[in-house]
Amino acid sequence: MKIINPDGRKKVVVKENEILHIWLEDFAPKSREFFLEIELLGDMAQCVVEGRIHCQNSDKKVWNIQQIFRGKNQLGKINLHGVAEDKSHLELNATGLISRDSHQASALIAEKILLFEKAKGQLLPVLTVKTDDVKTANHSASITPVKNEDLFFLTSRGIPLEEAKDILKKGFLK
Repeated sequence: MKIINPDGRKKVVVKENEILHIWLEDFAPKSREFFLEIELLGDMAQCVVEGRIHCQNSDKKVWNIQQIFRGKNQLGKINLHGVAEDKSHLELNATGLISRDSHQASALIAEKILLFEKAKGQLLPVLTVKTDDVKTANHSASITPVKNEDLFFLTSRGIPLEEAKDILKKGFLK
């Protein structure tokens, strides 16, 4: 399932033995907020969410993605990468909730934002585990400003500044 420029609310249910891959892309201007709830209901249900987002000017973009585990041997992954530039604000909030009735779940949340100019970013990876019967549960978050050394390296090799920024953005969002 591919969702371009997501906005509003969406709920998805993944049933027994189903495998769902969700691609989220938002490279268009305009502020917006998106909430996605994924419920893993059946045994062996799997859902992988890959998201890439770009925020610029003074836009504010917020993604809230939640996976709820209710079954045996489930797999849930959320991997989000974002770039914010100018005076924009980018917020990524990924949540994994492993319920009491879940057994041997694997949950992974990874969020990363690259900041340019005076942009701001906020990440909130949350894992709530309500059972002792978990296979794996990991989360990570990283916000980093673009390094002047990286821009200098590229521009010192004859690449114009704007093109150097584009190279860094495209590489990060790959």
